Amino acid sequence: MAEKIISREKENFIKRCAKGIGYWLMGSFMCFCICSTMVVLMKGVLLLKIFVALCTSAIMLGLYFNWAYYSAKRDRNAVKFHKMEYDRFMPLKMAIAAPIVSYVMLILLYLCKLGTIHESFFSYYLFFDMWILPYITLFTGERVISAVSWSGMFGITIVTLLQPAVIYLTYTLVYNDVDVAGLVFYKNGNKRK
Repeated sequence: MAEKIISREKENFIKRCAKGIGYWLMGSFMCFCICSTMVVLMKGVLLLKIFVALCTSAIMLGLYFNWAYYSAKRDRNAVKFHKMEYDRFMPLKMAIAAPIVSYVMLILLYLCKLGTIHESFFSYYLFFDMWILPYITLFTGERVISAVSWSGMFGITIVTLLQPAVIYLTYTLVYNDVDVAGLVFYKNGNKRK
């Protein structure tokens, strides 16, 4: 059924970005529900912290995967069947636009760590990037910026940068007709029916 995604007109980039931010919002809400119910249980149980971190990552990155996957299919079909012009910067634009809130929050987090912004900002960061909370609990048991080391900040940066990596790679591979879903979910991508 997904193979029938054929577009006669180019999708508006602003609309596409709004969809991406909508996916971020939906993922943040789902991660908030998981983290708020698990926050008490995560104290002191390392395996549970790792499990919740993997769950929140699967939610957030999975939603971005879905968005990039169907956007790339739509664009590929529009170029292939309707002779639309291909925007070779589209994966980069999407990778920058959708997780923009995470980028802004990460920059503000670094300013908070440097002391430019008050320490209370850390609570806002955790609220707006809830999917990172389980990773932060792996780095420190406290929820104050002074408890997060610089190596923890580096880890938070790497986890945050997984978002654009997933978007960019998914879009590029799907646009180039690589069966990403088959590679991810099946041992041999050609066995998918």
